Amino acid sequence: MGCVRTWCRVVSADVVRLGTLAGVVVVSAAVAYLRFFGDVSLPAKPPPPPSAGPAAVALADVAASKSSWSSFVSRDAASAGLPAPSIADMSRKLIYRADEQPRALAPGDAPIEVAGLRLTAAAQDDEDRRKLLVLSIENLTDHDLAYRVVTEPRPGGASCNQRSILAHDAIVVGRGKKVVRSECSFRPGMSLAIARVETVELLPLMAAYVSKVPPAAVGADPRLARGHRPDLPSGWSVCATMAAQSVRTDIETGRIAWRDLVDFYARHRCETYTFPEGYRAFEKDGQRPLPAVD
Repeated sequence: MGCVRTWCRVVSADVVRLGTLAGVVVVSAAVAYLRFFGDVSLPAKPPPPPSAGPAAVALADVAASKSSWSSFVSRDAASAGLPAPSIADMSRKLIYRADEQPRALAPGDAPIEVAGLRLTAAAQDDEDRRKLLVLSIENLTDHDLAYRVVTEPRPGGASCNQRSILAHDAIVVGRGKKVVRSECSFRPGMSLAIARVETVELLPLMAAYVSKVPPAAVGADPRLARGHRPDLPSGWSVCATMAAQSVRTDIETGRIAWRDLVDFYARHRCETYTFPEGYRAFEKDGQRPLPAVD
């Protein structure tokens, strides 16, 4: 039979009080034990994060020396089958040209000659016989040229991102040569707005050095960088160089210019050296010691 309600409530209350009292006793006993017999054993402290070891530091110091940099230049020239430039050659101010006059260029228009380049727009079939709006960039000088031609197809739109990509060197056009890059899928009436043209004259080894750099590392427009397939010496390949976040920010804000980046990589192999944030293009011969490192 069920219990009397009042009696059941009394029994329940007594049980709660006994449970609470037992808990207090257990906690008090634990505190007393720790006080008189020792502390709780804690997990071992995790080791500190690894830092650059002596070998890495030593390697960086070696690369930063003038003799190592000069040795890289000599060996790279021999590997590429190119004339080895002297330290004085590598330390000279590089001839820079820039033109900011807004221009428009459409297929059928007369070519534009600017900053040592001849620019020609055309409608060209891709491998699937689809029309592309392309820009031909021809070197009119007797030096290899690093080049930057800032363009915008008009009208633009998604078709420019979905176009066929033509393989070309997106940073350097050799002496007496030309590159052809695709700008957009072609539609009648299209043209290219040209906002800026820049070039830097390079020695042969400098040109090979700059061609090895990923276009993003010199601030190239991603739309125009996708076809970068330079014709490099046997055994050479494009570096996996990535600019530091601070450098990328300075590129975006204009504190670091395309010219500064090209000037640095023309003098330094990208496998070994990365762009120091404070570097700027030489304005006179021998402006700073090489290699330029932080």
